[in-house]
Amino acid sequence: MQVRDKMKSMRFSLLLLIVTLSITGCSNTSTNNSNNHMNHGSSQSTMAGSDEMFMQMMIPHHQQAIVMSDFALKNSTNKEVLALAEQIKAAQGPEIEQMKSWLKASGNAEDPGHSMEGMGGMLSDEKLNELGNLTGSSFDKAFLEGMIEHHEGAVHMVMMIEDSQNSEYAAFGENIKKVQNAEIAVMKELLKRIK
Repeated sequence: MQVRDKMKSMRFSLLLLIVTLSITGCSNTSTNNSNNHMNHGSSQSTMAGSDEMFMQMMIPHHQQAIVMSDFALKNSTNKEVLALAEQIKAAQGPEIEQMKSWLKASGNAEDPGHSMEGMGGMLSDEKLNELGNLTGSSFDKAFLEGMIEHHEGAVHMVMMIEDSQNSEYAAFGENIKKVQNAEIAVMKELLKRIK
C-alpha cells in the first residue's frame, strides 16, 4: 500500500514538473516576444475583434483563477493543492499583464463593457464565496472541481484566437490550451486521491 501511494505521489510530482517546465519555457518566450514587440516602436497596432474580445474576457477569467488560488493558499494544507495554486498564480499573473499590454498597445479598452456573468467555467459570486469559506479536504475537493471546470472554460475560449492573423496571439492561446490541459490532467488525478 505504501509503495502504491509513493508511486502515485511520484507520478503526480512528475506531471507537476512537466507542467511547470512548460510554463517556465513559454512564459520566458512570451516576455521576450512582448519586449521585442514594444521595441519596434509602432504607435498602435490593430487588433481583430475576436482577439480583442478574447483578451477582454480572459483577463477577468484569469483574475478569478488567481482569487481561487489565493483561497487555496489560505485554506488548504494539501502540499499538492498548494503547489498547484502557486503554479497557477505564477503562470496566469504574467499572462494577465501580457494581455493588458497588447490591449493597451492596440488602443483597446481592457474592460469589455459588459457583464462576464456566465463566461465559460467562471464561478458565480455565490460559489466563489462558498469556496472561500471551506477548509481542509472539503476545500480541496471543491477547489479542484471548480478549477477543472474553470480551466475547461479557458481552453474552450482559446478557440476564439486559434485562427488569429496575429501569430503571437495564436501562439499565446495555444500555450494557454497546452498548459491548462496539462493542469486539468494533474487536477483530475489529484481529485481521485482526495478523501
